Amino acid sequence: MYKIGYYRIFVIASIISLSISYAGVWFRLINNPIERTGSDFIAFYTAGRVAQEKGASRVYDIALQRQMEEEQVGFTLAPEQVLQYNHMPFLILVLQQIVTADYVGSFVRWALLMALFQAAAVILLGRMLKRARIKPSSVRIARVGGMLFLPAFFSLMNGQDTGILLLGAAIWTYGLLTDSEWIAGLGLSLTVVRPHIALVLAAPMLFKHTKVFLAFAAGSGALAIFSFALLGLQGAQQFIHVILVSASGDWYGIKQNVMFNLIGLAMRIFPHLDANTIRTAGWIIYGASIAALTNAWRRSGKQTDTLIGLTVSWAVLIVPHLHFHDLALMIVPIFILVRCAPTGRLTELHAAILPFGISFLLLASNITPLLQFTVPYLVVSWFIARFWSIRFTFERQAIGR
Repeated sequence: MYKIGYYRIFVIASIISLSISYAGVWFRLINNPIERTGSDFIAFYTAGRVAQEKGASRVYDIALQRQMEEEQVGFTLAPEQVLQYNHMPFLILVLQQIVTADYVGSFVRWALLMALFQAAAVILLGRMLKRARIKPSSVRIARVGGMLFLPAFFSLMNGQDTGILLLGAAIWTYGLLTDSEWIAGLGLSLTVVRPHIALVLAAPMLFKHTKVFLAFAAGSGALAIFSFALLGLQGAQQFIHVILVSASGDWYGIKQNVMFNLIGLAMRIFPHLDANTIRTAGWIIYGASIAALTNAWRRSGKQTDTLIGLTVSWAVLIVPHLHFHDLALMIVPIFILVRCAPTGRLTELHAAILPFGISFLLLASNITPLLQFTVPYLVVSWFIARFWSIRFTFERQAIGR
């Protein structure tokens, strides 16, 4: 009873402290012209404004992006200083409705929309826990912790579209665990806002869950057709050019040396090694990992939940492009771990409070650059080891029977 009381105090204190901290950080950001125009949202804002004034087909024109961003920052940008809009074309119509000449108001509306996507993802993942007969108290704690998860908040503060990625992954997870494979695949198609992540999650479906893969192909194909119809031939060519420039890792704002993936880790450990060599090795590991995960899913038994957690956690490490806000995707493995926890209230609580504990750990890691880049790797590695251990235990028990 006393332990349960301590957990309750920890959860309440966590909710209050994180909420106050986030509100203070957001208030400072939105009221500081340098910080709010230095966020990634300026690229999304620029896309919406260019589409409104010049048409959607001109969104990927770097000269127009530069002109629009200069109006907000108040000084002349060098060509390589432009924070490019390198996101999917199908978001343009949404941005056209969200943004106006009021940058601050546009930022707030976009953040609220992404917060709604994140909330929908957390609610759906909570329903997955309810179906697994996880205690309601643990479900509520996990949901609140998911909403207050630090990387998820950081994505809102940075004006990113991570909420769409998280919702797509949540629908995929829920669909797989409820045998709704068409829904899982269509949800997975939303993750094409990060194509490199979408491929890691979708490829393993090809042999084990063919309906999921076909639904993903149909959904993402429809989005692709819509996108290219929106852009036209010239706009599509500019879009491809922007994607290739971003993939090279050299453009302003890409910052591969501060990414939280294997490429970023290698660049920090071997700063004198040629960046192209590191990127090439990263892409090779990426391709090999997709092949290995596809084989693991093909040979898997009934432990779909641990495979989901393992796949998402591994994807975070090996994708070629991943910043701190993309770690919001770890909400999915956290909920999977709650679902896989042994029966008993305290063991469920151990898992349910993970979002709070990890958020505080990530906050504390900012005291020094060494911890800032080390702690996230340790957290993700712990999840991988944990899911691997659960799968091994399950397989050993199955053999014993």
